Amino acid sequence: MFNQRFFYKSYNYIYTVAKLPIVCIVGRPNVGKSSLFNRILGRRAAVVSDREGVTRDRHYQTATYKGREFTVVDTGGFLPDDTIDVLAANVRDQIFTAIQEADLVLFMVDARVGITKLDDQFARMIRKLDKQCLLIANKSEVPEDRAESWEFFSLGMGQPRTISALTGYACLSLLDEVISLLPKKGQSDKEEKRPIRFAILGRPNAGKSTLLNRLMGEERVVVSDIPGTTRDSIDCTFTVDGEKFVVTDTAGLRKKAKVEDEVEIFSNMRTEESIRRSDLSILMIDATLGISEQDFRIIQSIRQAGKGLIILLNKWDILPDKTEKSFDHMVKAMREREPLFEFTPILSISAKEGLRVHRILQEIKTVYANCRRVIGRERIAEVFAEACQKNPHPAHQGRLVKLTRACQIMVEPPVIDIETKTPDAVDESYKRYLLKTFFEAFHLNGAPLRLNFDTKLILRKDEDLEQFTLASDSISPRVNSNRRMGRKDRQR
Repeated sequence: MFNQRFFYKSYNYIYTVAKLPIVCIVGRPNVGKSSLFNRILGRRAAVVSDREGVTRDRHYQTATYKGREFTVVDTGGFLPDDTIDVLAANVRDQIFTAIQEADLVLFMVDARVGITKLDDQFARMIRKLDKQCLLIANKSEVPEDRAESWEFFSLGMGQPRTISALTGYACLSLLDEVISLLPKKGQSDKEEKRPIRFAILGRPNAGKSTLLNRLMGEERVVVSDIPGTTRDSIDCTFTVDGEKFVVTDTAGLRKKAKVEDEVEIFSNMRTEESIRRSDLSILMIDATLGISEQDFRIIQSIRQAGKGLIILLNKWDILPDKTEKSFDHMVKAMREREPLFEFTPILSISAKEGLRVHRILQEIKTVYANCRRVIGRERIAEVFAEACQKNPHPAHQGRLVKLTRACQIMVEPPVIDIETKTPDAVDESYKRYLLKTFFEAFHLNGAPLRLNFDTKLILRKDEDLEQFTLASDSISPRVNSNRRMGRKDRQR
């Protein structure tokens, strides 16, 4: 189960997931589960649409109300066995897994529609599980709808709580009751180490959800050969050998010109948000199809966000006409198109079969550390001086371009500031030369190293840079992680 400790035998990892009380929201399609999920969180974390079947996976988020933390779980809409939806059985498995691990189940119905055959069938199944349950009659915006809620007593789940997730009507009263029913958990002032957050990205059907399930050691999300199965960005937390990770499975990103469906538009927005709030990203490429222009667009989005990057060539087990040199040839072709791939970790894996999956977490920890490196002022000055002496910048339109000093000014992402009186005259080829020099000298594989050219150098001590890392190293209830920074640093 998600909130239990278990041993993942394949790679000798001990996976432990933090325990918080779990509240699970269930119901048939389009009763407002994702709307209530968003209302509880106070933000739009789940894609909401009038269309049925938008949510398919279990979507976990941590909510806080009146000082109480708990996990809230959004689930897909319950559908019967005889439905035409080919993913209905997978979605049902996800729903009942979420119910089994929950401390409290919120069973939602539509107050405007009344009891349906599907409501009745689902309610009977839940009653057999002997779970603590609240009956929620959603869409009760008007008094007439609330007056008709008495009919839901026949579901055998007690008195219905009439609310409107859309407008917020009676939602605070519902939350008061929810936290009163949850098991008590003692508060701790002890600081926790901040987890490493990474997002799994790629085109539709590249194997993202399969990899997440493999890392989690359970069927955590719905997997299908149908492109677009994942609609939301799904966060999962796990611990390996004492290191805590938060992994986000995202919807497959297609070229924007081809995206017309409103659900896919919101899914793409959520995926791009996942890039921004992660420490690094894993790009999954279908090795049988090779790298595409869309993959390069995803890489550009990752670099623009200043995040670390790892590339996985998935489905290596079914690559046709494979030889011992196949990987070398594929990587060489990729580096010819993008020279900086020389400093990007690239692994050939099979998420389905588990081939080389055990190496991914080690690469994640390495790239994460590189993104947060304080390189050292003296070392940067030494390497920079050697690079300029070995290969001085050529004249630009008859003007001398002289680079004088260099200093690291930021971490996450690492930024090196370079002083020159003519920043606009620095050639792109020379920038690439300096980037390559720094990558080779400082072993910053996977890190989004940036160069900044200024007329006046910003000098920053190594101790000042370490404050950025220290301030984001831990999380603590009632303590702001930005507490060690001044106003200018927080804005930066």
